Amino acid sequence: MAYTYRISMVIGKLDNSACPPPFIKSIFPNYEGQTITVTEQDCVVTFDSPQTPADLGPLVKVELLPSE
Repeated sequence: MAYTYRISMVIGKLDNSACPPPFIKSIFPNYEGQTITVTEQDCVVTFDSPQTPADLGPLVKVELLPSE
């Protein structure tokens, strides 16, 4: 089973030229090159097991997307 998380910023846009974005290891310390997609609106990363994202405050939103 795959666990896909969407990361978005409440204020501002993401730099989609950096993949993976530099903050990904701050949110998911177990990130080790998993599949990731970055746009200006959000960053989507998929893991093989459930993860507990770090809380970076109210301006960074992390949500678990429903399984397909």
